[in-house]
Amino acid sequence: MKIKAVHIIVFALVALSAIFAYDAFSSFINPYLAVSDVAGNEEYIGKEIQILDTVANGSLHLAEDGTLLFDLTDGKATIEVTYSGVHPQGLKEGQKAVAIGKLTAPYHMNATQLLVKCPSKYE
Repeated sequence: MKIKAVHIIVFALVALSAIFAYDAFSSFINPYLAVSDVAGNEEYIGKEIQILDTVANGSLHLAEDGTLLFDLTDGKATIEVTYSGVHPQGLKEGQKAVAIGKLTAPYHMNATQLLVKCPSKYE
């Protein structure tokens, strides 16, 4: 069986489509990380990450320019988070939250998205 030029072109287009699809969706497949996995780890600086942990008690503040400042903690480590988007309803201290953004320093994150985890009636 001879391989025709059409077969080679179709194979190349399918392979190229798969590569582009992986590249497009890989940033949305990032797993949640814990604060202790990220804090102090320079490997994550400048990378888009998702941190799921608890808003530290006494850390939730609103700056004069409307920026939300708070700390995420897992009891072992703490990361400061700066968020300047629309404030999510129900964000409270001691509640689980997901901060999505870039780590700018070993213990600081600029979040571009902030999600509040709904409390479960079974917890």
